[in-house]
Amino acid sequence: MSSAFLLEVGCEEIPARAMGPVLDELKKKFGGMLVEQKLSFDAIQTLGSARRLVVHVAGLADLQEKEKVTTLGPPQRIAFNDDGQPSRALLGFARKSGLRVDDLRVFDTERGKYMGFESEAGGRSASEILAEGIPPLIASLTFPKTMYWDDSRREFARPIRWVVALLGPSVVPFNLYGVPSGSTSAGHRILGSQAIPVPNFDGYLKRLEANFVLVSQESRREKIRGELDAACGSLGGRMIPDEDLLDEVVYINEYPTVVVGGFEERFLDLPPEVLITAMREHQKYFAVETADGTLLPNFLGVMNTKGDPRGSIRKGHERVLKARLSDALFFWEADGRQTLADRVDGLASVTFHRKLGSYKDKIDRMLGLANTVNALTGAAVPPETLEAVVAWSKSDLITDLVGEFAGLQGIAGGLYARREGAGDDVWKAIYDQYRPAGLDDRSPETASGAVLALTDRLDTVFGCFSAGLIPKGSADPLALRRQTQGIVKILLDREMPFSLDAAIAADPRMNETAAELFRGFYRDRLKFMLGRMGFAYDEVNAVVATDSDNPAEVLKRVRALHAVRESPDLIVIATAFKRIKNILKQADTPLDAVVGFKGMELEEEALARSVAELRPRVEAFAAGGDYSVALGEMAALRPVVDAFFDKILVMHRDPAIRARRLSILKNLFETFLQVADISEVVVASQDPPASTGV
Repeated sequence: MSSAFLLEVGCEEIPARAMGPVLDELKKKFGGMLVEQKLSFDAIQTLGSARRLVVHVAGLADLQEKEKVTTLGPPQRIAFNDDGQPSRALLGFARKSGLRVDDLRVFDTERGKYMGFESEAGGRSASEILAEGIPPLIASLTFPKTMYWDDSRREFARPIRWVVALLGPSVVPFNLYGVPSGSTSAGHRILGSQAIPVPNFDGYLKRLEANFVLVSQESRREKIRGELDAACGSLGGRMIPDEDLLDEVVYINEYPTVVVGGFEERFLDLPPEVLITAMREHQKYFAVETADGTLLPNFLGVMNTKGDPRGSIRKGHERVLKARLSDALFFWEADGRQTLADRVDGLASVTFHRKLGSYKDKIDRMLGLANTVNALTGAAVPPETLEAVVAWSKSDLITDLVGEFAGLQGIAGGLYARREGAGDDVWKAIYDQYRPAGLDDRSPETASGAVLALTDRLDTVFGCFSAGLIPKGSADPLALRRQTQGIVKILLDREMPFSLDAAIAADPRMNETAAELFRGFYRDRLKFMLGRMGFAYDEVNAVVATDSDNPAEVLKRVRALHAVRESPDLIVIATAFKRIKNILKQADTPLDAVVGFKGMELEEEALARSVAELRPRVEAFAAGGDYSVALGEMAALRPVVDAFFDKILVMHRDPAIRARRLSILKNLFETFLQVADISEVVVASQDPPASTGV
């Protein structure tokens, strides 16, 4: 038998930006608990809004699956005395297990024959398992910030006000943060009833909607999108896409309705970036533009109600926005009384981090590091441009506009630089310095912007790792994962040359320990980004295992390996390479280079000569970035490698012969490492080698 299960945890408003990740976490953990407890189910989904976390499990088994469990006692050899009578060990085991000796039997195990018995485990009710497992599972959910609200001092994102837990029509009894589970939910805070009896999941959805709550986030998203599109059509424009804002309003509102408002055209004198940020950051409004990209004096808001027939809500939004835009226009004009260059010294009073000094200290460090980055990337940004870009990059932090609209940091600096007459290489670099802001964001448009963005991030991560400020678990207060990911993304997007080791060497703060920790951290981000670009994990591992210093070169090698990985010759070579790697691990003495071919057997000499000829060619191709050609040359070695392993015993009893043959393999191994550690490539299926050769 199976039933549907419904869990709803009703709360005060959880921050909207936390909802998406926590619902994903809830689904993963709840499903994991059911699998671990051997409770079969058909499907699981998580729904919710800022006021509720919801789990729905379809086809949940009423009982836990039963399984046979073998309990072992003493080995058979000591279970009976010489006269065939049960030994004290066997009698004690039977007594402890509540069984007779006759109930025990012999079991064959990897360790030998043992006395024991079989029994059935499981069969607990789903209700019992859920009642036991849900409270600690909910308590384990991760939120950016938590709070406590009673004497228990137990923490959660927000105070819990009600809990619905129904298996079929029956309540699953438990207590969550002092709130007993039941079958009563609550509707919209203003429009709905605050006590809604829930019969089952289908009834739950219908009754909540009747009380102005669309429980499904996708239903709310669809409603918002439809109304936004209709509103844009009525204005003769189109909405400026903003998926992050859409995600936020989906979780803020339980019964979303779009309201259309307007503002005075004089505010269009502000740069579009300022207008859009003022609407988005404080008011959660969407901006509207014409087909040619001209901003319209309108906004689209999402309100948590069923309508605005008298227009009073719209008028209230317009009054609030007018005040915001008036502030923005005032700040935009007032900030122009002082140049970015004039503001640099003022950064000495703005703390970047207590262990890393002020923003003026950061600028001073970046001026030196930028020259290194400029040289390593081959960006060739003129020195005077680079100096201006770095020196003015943080000046907007002490402008009134950024003080009011933090989301304009960097963007405001770029706009002010443009207004002051700076060239494109300067103002665009400052404007783009915090890009990419995420995985789907673009990298800086200009070479100077790329150098500035890399320098800024490198200074931050080098300083933090040197000061011991290293991310642990989910804690990453300075967003070092995102910062390092940004470094890698810029280098990959622009395919710029780089050397992490050279950059580390140029920063006097980076001691050996900090450098090694950061290399591993950086390598993980590099592998993640390459995987996100569509490359298989084993392709990425094969290349990164050899070198991760220069992401652009790593990308070229992964592309080359990806292009030829299905080659039959390369597949066989990959298997041989695994053997070579394992054989070399067994070498107990240092291996010298092979000198001459005298005394070698035919297949041994053939491989030694082939490797001697191949290695310089592969090195030349690799040095020139011709990794596909190098891989082709390596794959062509297959017949010689096959013959060697078929006819030659590598681990010869004569130490001199064994060392010589191991040296040949070492030379071959090192040749392949010019491109990738081919042993990391996963071979799905192939015929085994004809002989071990070892």
